[in-house]
Amino acid sequence: MGQITSCRVLVVDNYVSAAEALAEACGRFHEVRYADGGSAAMEVALDWRPDVMVLDIDMPPPNGLEVATMIRDISHLKPVRLIAVTGRSAAFGQEEAIAHGFDDYMTKPVDIDRLLSLIAAARRLH
Repeated sequence: MGQITSCRVLVVDNYVSAAEALAEACGRFHEVRYADGGSAAMEVALDWRPDVMVLDIDMPPPNGLEVATMIRDISHLKPVRLIAVTGRSAAFGQEEAIAHGFDDYMTKPVDIDRLLSLIAAARRLH
């Protein structure tokens, strides 16, 4: 009792340096993998079954919105918490992201403390 359990976190961004930076920040507290695009993200998600996916929206197809829709359509992956990360303004993309199944929305540069807080909230749900 009192032991903090980590989450499986999949970070997805077509800019590898951005994915690596977020993965490193989350990796201090959680088990983390990263993928450099939507197709790779789907492969890892189906095999590894993450608790949380941090998805960049603006990637080459399949983009983050398309990946979120695919994840929500796969019944055994539905408990995953989806966090959108984007360079879009919050007013422009948040409603669209939520409509595609995202639970949370963050703009770049990512507030690491807020991201870790969102992941911690997901951990309490599992």
